[in-house]
Parts: sequence; C-alpha cells; structure tokens
Amino acid sequence: MTWSVWLVPPMITSIFFVLGVITLYWSIFNWATAKAESQNKPVNVKRVQTIVGVVCAVTSVFALQLIVRDSHLSWTFTNFQLLLLIFVAYFLQVKIPYWVVFLAGIAFMLLNGNINQPLSWVYTALFGLFYVVSYIQSTHLWRAPFTRYAAVAIAFAAPLWYLVKVRLHLTWSTYFDEMINYLLLVVLMYGYFKIQDKDRRIKDRLFRSANWDTLTKVQNFAAYDRAIGYEFHQSAAHDRDLSMIMFDIDHFKRVNDTYGHLAGDEVLKQVVRTVTNTLKDIDPKIVLYRTGGEEFNIIFPEYSVEQTRDVAQRVFDAVKNKTIAYNDVEINVTISIGVSALSLKDSNPLDFYKRVDANLYHSKQNGRQQITVG
Repeated sequence: MTWSVWLVPPMITSIFFVLGVITLYWSIFNWATAKAESQNKPVNVKRVQTIVGVVCAVTSVFALQLIVRDSHLSWTFTNFQLLLLIFVAYFLQVKIPYWVVFLAGIAFMLLNGNINQPLSWVYTALFGLFYVVSYIQSTHLWRAPFTRYAAVAIAFAAPLWYLVKVRLHLTWSTYFDEMINYLLLVVLMYGYFKIQDKDRRIKDRLFRSANWDTLTKVQNFAAYDRAIGYEFHQSAAHDRDLSMIMFDIDHFKRVNDTYGHLAGDEVLKQVVRTVTNTLKDIDPKIVLYRTGGEEFNIIFPEYSVEQTRDVAQRVFDAVKNKTIAYNDVEINVTISIGVSALSLKDSNPLDFYKRVDANLYHSKQNGRQQITVG
C-alpha cells in the first residue's frame, strides 16, 4: 500500500488508485450508454456521467478511508482524494449543490473521528472551495485552460497539504515530495482526459453519422432496423402490442423535377419538423425514422392499431395543412400513410415491415393523400 509497507512509493499508489477509479467509471459509463443505445432508448449522457462519476468517486474515497483511517499512513492518500475532486468537478463537470459538498465533508470528518479539531474544519472548507472553483473554471471557455487548471490545482493543494503536514507533524521534505508528485499526477490526468475526450468525440461523430440522417436530423434506416428488431422480439416475448406507421410525401419526384432538389430538401425538412412536433405533443418517446428518400417509419411499442390510427390521423392532418414557401413559390404538401399492427403471422421484423409497406402502397395506388389501416 505504501513505500514503508510494500516498498511502493505513494505516487505510484495514487496513480494506480486514480486510474482504477477512472477506468471503472469509463467501463460503467460505456456499458450504460451502449445498453441504452442498443435498445434505442434516449440517452441523457450528462445525467449518466453525473450518476456514475459521483458514485465511483464517493464510494472509492469513503471505502478507502474506512480501510486506512486508523493507520498512521492514511495521509499518503491525500493526493488520491484531491485528484478525485478534480476528476468530478473539472473533467466530469458534475454540479453538486454546495450544501451537499458541505455535508459530505462533515460525514468524512465523522468517519475519521476528527470533527472536533479546528484544522479539520479548515481543511473541509478549503476542500469544498476547491471543488467550487474547479467546477466554475471547467464550465467557462477562458483562455489558457491548462494554465488555469494547473494554477487552481496547485493553489488549493498547497494549503491543503500544509494542513495535513501541521496536523500529522510531517517534515518539509515529505511536504515538497508530495506536492511534486501531485503536480505530476495533475499533468498526467489532464493529458489522459484530453485523449479520452478526443476519442469519445470521434465515437460520438461516428455513431451519429451511422444512425442519423444528415439532412432531416432524424434517425435513419440503420437506427430503425435496430429498433424494430428489439421491439419485435420484446413484443413477441411479452405478448405486447406493437404497431407502426409508414408514410411518404405525395408526388415528391414532381417537386424535385419542377422546383429542383434544394426545394425537395426544404420540403423534407419542413415535413419532418411538422411530424416531429406533432409526435412530441402526443408522446415524446415516439421516434421518427427516415427509412428512404421520402419514406418515413414510426414505431409504436405498446400501442394498439386503433391508437396508432388516431396518431396517423393527427400526423396526416398536420401535414395536409402545410404550405411550404420556396423562392417565391408555395408548395402544397400531402402524405400517404400505411398503418398496421404486429400479427402472429409475422415471423420476423421484415414480415411486419412488408405488411405496413403494402398498406402504404394501397394508399398510393388509390389516389394518394389517404390512410390505409390493415
């Protein structure tokens, strides 16, 4: 655990503990977000970050303190605690109410049995202020971010370590050794998170490009295919209702041929905006997918065909009354819709898709601008 017990320098101990907590955080975070995405559930990344980060950090600090609180070497983990504060406040940007930080400090003093010592109160106040300042500077796009990051990290660590030195009667040599070790770890952590952040942003861009339509900003066929596969098997396994709408824009080719493809793009974007807003008013969990050029699908888990028919009518009416202005021209837009529910005859999602598609085809073949349910 320490240099004097296992012949391992405190700096190495801190590195392994900090990297262990961070690795645990990334593992849980990636698992949680990947599981939600695989089930086509909306992911509030910030909320997941906050919950996972705080749980990992707080659990680690308090669990470790329970182990070492009666040891004369417990001070060797001070850098570990300071680095976890930076991890939560600066890198995860977790906004914890100040009163919660204060209560956590009191709980920590109670755990250590030093709540009646004035130096412990001073240490707790400085520790809380360190958190607040780190969070504030992480959320502002000020110049020279690394310089500010390092300056704040050192400005608070120096008096905090001094309080530890005074309270435990450490030598100045130990104080400066720990401060140097801390500074190296602060720099290493900054570089580590810069690499992680760059990797995460690349993955986010790849995920969005693979699952979202660039023009209309709704999810694409790949996302639909994954979602319908999941919902099909869930409905079959649990005997739940599942229905679907498929619609396309009437005479869309004529719009492109008459007014140009930019006009067609504008029609697509405005229709998507109208349908999305209509669905949001009905049920925010409903997702619109662009599955073809002017074709769209909407999946309705736990909706009967009658409920979905009502939604289809509201979508139909919203678009029917839409007139899109483009280059001094007004384009009247209508849609044709097919609606169906999951049947016992459907052995796979494609069977379901084909039947909804057949209902849409029926609407188109019989004059368009209508809804076919079957």
